[in-house]
Amino acid sequence: MEQANNVKWILAKSELSREDVSKVEEALSILFPPDYVGCVLLKNGGQPVPDTFDFEGKQEAVFNSLIDLNIRENRNVLEVHNRLKDRLPETVFPFADDPFGNYLCFDYRAGNQPSIVFWDHEQSDGGANPEVRFVCNSFSELVDKLYE
Repeated sequence: MEQANNVKWILAKSELSREDVSKVEEALSILFPPDYVGCVLLKNGGQPVPDTFDFEGKQEAVFNSLIDLNIRENRNVLEVHNRLKDRLPETVFPFADDPFGNYLCFDYRAGNQPSIVFWDHEQSDGGANPEVRFVCNSFSELVDKLYE
């Protein structure tokens, strides 16, 4: 899926079916945003080029790759969520990582149209108030923010 700012996706794995996506949505009791679904159906596990974005004054955060939605793969969205869920707010779901152990997540706390937040593993103590930081309002907006 080409984005308006000419983001290319490299190293994508095999294409997903809508049924594959639906299985993950059902397991997490959410519906992924249509712009994200459109991307992962073609670019599952892919890495964007360019891959750098800014948020809340933090310069040069990196969008490494989409987490695999194929539940038959070892490192998939459900596995990552299950590993991190005790360290994330209840309705926050990782969908991409950076090279440093942090995650980009969909934040459903405000309703069915999730925003994008950044979870920094070094800032999360696993306590009652796990910290995530706002990045943008949608997956498309995130992709549009990417630069060299």
